[in-house]
Amino acid sequence: FAKAMVDALLKSLNISRDSCTLFDSYGGKFDAAIVCHEVRCINLSPGEKPCVTFNVSGHRVVGAEPFPIGSLCHLRSLQLDTAITVKIWAAFDDLPTVPMAERRVCGEARIPLKHVASRMDGSLYHTWVNLESAGLNDSVASMGYMGSGVLTESADAFAQAIMSGPRQLFQPKACISICRTEDLSPDGRIQWAADLPRTLRIARWGPLLRSQQQHAVMCAAQHLQGSQRSGQSEGLHRLLHLKAQAEEQARQLESLQEQIQSVSDDSTAPTSASALDSLLKGGDRFQQPPSMTLLEERAQRQVHEALGVAQHVEAGAARRGREAEAQQELDRQRNLAVQLQSELTQVQVELSKLGDEANSKIEAANVRIRSLRRERDEALAAIEHRKQGNAKLQGDIEELEQEKAQLNEQKEALIRIVEDLHNSCTNAGLPSADRASIDSITGFKLP
Repeated sequence: FAKAMVDALLKSLNISRDSCTLFDSYGGKFDAAIVCHEVRCINLSPGEKPCVTFNVSGHRVVGAEPFPIGSLCHLRSLQLDTAITVKIWAAFDDLPTVPMAERRVCGEARIPLKHVASRMDGSLYHTWVNLESAGLNDSVASMGYMGSGVLTESADAFAQAIMSGPRQLFQPKACISICRTEDLSPDGRIQWAADLPRTLRIARWGPLLRSQQQHAVMCAAQHLQGSQRSGQSEGLHRLLHLKAQAEEQARQLESLQEQIQSVSDDSTAPTSASALDSLLKGGDRFQQPPSMTLLEERAQRQVHEALGVAQHVEAGAARRGREAEAQQELDRQRNLAVQLQSELTQVQVELSKLGDEANSKIEAANVRIRSLRRERDEALAAIEHRKQGNAKLQGDIEELEQEKAQLNEQKEALIRIVEDLHNSCTNAGLPSADRASIDSITGFKLP
């Protein structure tokens, strides 16, 4: 159910599971953190302490170093197609300096990382997993029974171990959490607080809901087991009481038989039921002793009645136990349905808020993009206009340069003409009174 709701969440956001940022780092190697919070039903001897080792398939370094229960272990450079073997040990010495020879294995669980990434939303959070016999997978693989479908079989076995973990109360099990190293809390623990950002709460909602469902199933199973024990105890007390009554009636029957045997030679026994009743009620105050047949019939009838009452009580206790279990299961399912419905409503509200925020941000971004495009177009038009103005000014400058050159040529020609005229006047003996005007003309220069 949790996986379906997470898929619906991703679909409503138009995000595929493969492209979700939660699985971005699974394309290559990644670092992870794992912790075993608690173990149950591993049959420890007096003085023994549990410890745990984590072994990654395909790594050179085998996870021989034991960790105390509840300690965090960092696993480096993992790959998606590997599996983590969690092995529980029991030892008498202090940890983690216990040699391999001084501890015994209690069970193991194989965690395929690909199944965790694709089916468990990328992490486990306080999840109960049933333990298998140590070395079972290695023995089966060594005998050749596991071929190309080993990953599929390992994933199926892991899913079955998670499903049966909270239901089989007396099976050895371990409570495990695993996540990426960057998903650890600021204090370096696998502990998700309620004040996380909304995106992280949505991303981690699936593992958290799965853990809550497991613990709800475990509490219901423990409650049903307690109810069954109380019902069985009550029925046992009732059966013991009926057995004591039957034994008392048997002793009374033997006493009556002895009395009948003692008086059978001196009197004639009555054959009526009233005489038998007077014998049973008054002891030896009857006038005539009852017959042996009536006593045996009465005793047999009482024994049959006692057995019938015992069977009826036992059947009623069993029926009441089944009805109580069914009613408790029905109430639990109803409460769980109501809780899940409320959680679904909350998630839908959060999805609606996220959709509105996303739409408003997209609209604002579109407005900003349109404004920037308009400003860009205006700037390009202004640049083009200035380029055209610069080209026109350049043309005007070139024309003015040409005109200047022509005027310089004309000035030089006029100067030469004036010089020739002055020389001619001087040679002809004309007075030089007008020399100042000629000098003024020759001294004039254009800029």
